[in-house]
Amino acid sequence: MAKKKDEKDVLVVRDEKTGEISVVAGLNADGSPKRIPAKAENAQSFLQFDRHGDVLDNFFRNFFRQCREPSRFGFYRVAADQADKLLEVIKDLLKDPDGNKEMLAPHKVDTSGYEKKVQEEQSAEKQEQPEQKQDDEPKKQEEMEQKNEQNQESPQQTQGNRGYQPIDESKINWQKLEEKWGVKRDDLEKSGDLNRMLNYGKSDLVRVSPNFGGEAFELDARLSFKKDGEGNVSLVPHFIRKEQKLDDYKEHKFSDDDRKNLRETGNLGRVVDLVDRETGEIIPSFVSIDRKTNEITDVSASKVRIPERIGKTEITKQEQDMLRAGLPVRDKLIERKDGRKFVTTLQVNVEQRGVEFVPGTGKSPRTAQTQETKGDTSKSQAQGGENAAQTKKEQRRNTWTNEDGSIRPISKWSDVNFTDQQKADYVAGKAVKLENVTDKQGFHATMYIKFNPEKGRPYRYDTNPDNAQKVAPSNESRTQVAVNSEGKTNEATKNLKEPLRKGQTAPKDTAQQQQQEKPQKRNNKGMKM
Repeated sequence: MAKKKDEKDVLVVRDEKTGEISVVAGLNADGSPKRIPAKAENAQSFLQFDRHGDVLDNFFRNFFRQCREPSRFGFYRVAADQADKLLEVIKDLLKDPDGNKEMLAPHKVDTSGYEKKVQEEQSAEKQEQPEQKQDDEPKKQEEMEQKNEQNQESPQQTQGNRGYQPIDESKINWQKLEEKWGVKRDDLEKSGDLNRMLNYGKSDLVRVSPNFGGEAFELDARLSFKKDGEGNVSLVPHFIRKEQKLDDYKEHKFSDDDRKNLRETGNLGRVVDLVDRETGEIIPSFVSIDRKTNEITDVSASKVRIPERIGKTEITKQEQDMLRAGLPVRDKLIERKDGRKFVTTLQVNVEQRGVEFVPGTGKSPRTAQTQETKGDTSKSQAQGGENAAQTKKEQRRNTWTNEDGSIRPISKWSDVNFTDQQKADYVAGKAVKLENVTDKQGFHATMYIKFNPEKGRPYRYDTNPDNAQKVAPSNESRTQVAVNSEGKTNEATKNLKEPLRKGQTAPKDTAQQQQQEKPQKRNNKGMKM
């Protein structure tokens, strides 16, 4: 076993355009290899591949799926335990890869097989996508309504992905699992947990009896299956934990808002980049808390499908975009196919691998009927002067928010058009940086726009309000906007007649310097003697 554990390689990558030689440390968000200098002192950062596992396969599958210029890079294997000795040799040989072709051959990685396989998969996906979307949608909707009916009929996305294969039960050693964990197949099958586990989900809480040192312990845990590089299936117990500290997870550091969202709804409320520890790939993901075990869980955003309809209720395009961004859709009126109605909050949840009804947000059918008639202004007018004033306030707020309280998208600010990414960031509650915004004097400034939940409208900031560390704002643009547009005074430029330009906090030339230093005439005349 020890020998097999040590049989690891690192990948040397050559940029065929520039001739640059590096070592692979993972994958960037665009699928290109993350590279670090091919030096022995960087060995801690080298991504290592087990020769007997499938990590290398996963790396190249992701590389060819995401990288725009895969032919730009050539890969070579070097034994990890000899990397410090071989790196310099490989670097010298790669200076002339054609001339040293024979010597490099044992180390050269043939990636043609990976590329061909990915092309075949992508071709099959394109052919199957339209047909499957049409055929599977009614089935998905029906299953979504029938799942977890006792928990406010929580909708659950089923595993209907293209090319999907459940876990092969023949790879499971049930006798070994029963001896080690006290888990019986028949019990899991009767409860319905086995079907969920074979489809990469978790069981409900079950009693397990792990054996440590000849002594058995009874504990409650949720169970799931995991495949290793050789296709064998093992059992993974998810024990009940104390409340998570919520400091960081897979190289993502939780903000105060992240921690608040996870504790209140169980969902992070946005999509974040997580790092795959095996491949180094950066994966946009949803994050949730397992409400039964307090375990932090995640799922790739690409594996979550947002429905267009739940029961008889249409999910609008805007609501779908909010769900894809991880945001909650609050007070959504849902009508089942049997005519029953209720109001709830929709949000993507990792355990559901899709959209859920957030627990604790459901309302009775009577409340739902009230929500349906919420637009009838005659009822609100009958509630008195205090409610009328509140209604007017809400109407003002509604210019910036939707009926459910979510942020209404905007496409520009001060005649500066937003990019698609800026639109998504704004709706997600993030700060949007705008450059070359024209002030009242016609000059350009830099500012940040972010929706303020307390005020119910977007606010302008001179520095990025999302930065956790509070840094005193620089004078660039702030002085210009304050003097030109807000009528404020800057001591260093108070005597200048011309408007300030972008970044200007002092006289720009000799003429302005003289103007600033020239004594100003007093407006009042002295007493005549």
